[in-house]
Amino acid sequence: MSQADYATSRSGIDKSDWASGKVALVTGGARRVGKTIVTAFHTQGFKVVIHCNASTELADAFAQELNSKVPDSAFVTQGDLSKDVVETCKRVVKEAQQKWGRLDVLVNSAALFYLTPVDSATNDQWDQLMNTNLKAPYFLSQAAANYLRETGGSIINLCDIIGEQPSPPLTIYGITKAALIMTTKSLAIELGPQVRVNYVCPGAVLWPEVEKDHHDSSFKKEWLARTPLDKVGTGENVADAVLFLASPSASYVTGSGLRVCGGRALRL
Repeated sequence: MSQADYATSRSGIDKSDWASGKVALVTGGARRVGKTIVTAFHTQGFKVVIHCNASTELADAFAQELNSKVPDSAFVTQGDLSKDVVETCKRVVKEAQQKWGRLDVLVNSAALFYLTPVDSATNDQWDQLMNTNLKAPYFLSQAAANYLRETGGSIINLCDIIGEQPSPPLTIYGITKAALIMTTKSLAIELGPQVRVNYVCPGAVLWPEVEKDHHDSSFKKEWLARTPLDKVGTGENVADAVLFLASPSASYVTGSGLRVCGGRALRL
């Protein structure tokens, strides 16, 4: 294929009009990386549904900000993904789809992250982490599947490099992310060819908010010493990967993952 033929065959890819009229639901979209992902989709031209749990005021203010830029382009839905998981997931997806009559992208970004040493981990911690980080993405995907089939949409799951190699005492968290990677691959088979399902594995992208308790300067130095790019990533780094996987440029990509970790997974 000549350069001219290639350029012709790829015309229209990654231009702003590919997103026109489309709708993205981002869980955990009011804060941190989730908020950055919402911003990326909105900037691209998507209408965005911002899911939140306890951050309702932040989500409402964020939606108001986005709507001031593009009228009727942002909407908030609230739900605790750790409780009554199946029914909550059904409601969140239904509200997202009914707002504009379609759903094109589901980004499962909401997650809990905390240490669970084996000598002190509890049943409640297990259930809370499993429900939020694994059960909810699965049942959100189930609830969204038919809507996404109608639009030829996609699902992107936020996993973690800790889901690829153990990093105790983030043990239960790591188990949830490892299982979410397998969930992604299985759903890619079940939902194809109409729906693509992929995942992103961030590394150190913003220090967790529990850092004041568990992540002192020595921890950060040790983490960065094992990161070839020697820096902490940004929410924008992750959002760029998510947006790529949702875009026409990834139209032949499913069941796959992108590591956004500065090479940290090579030395975990």
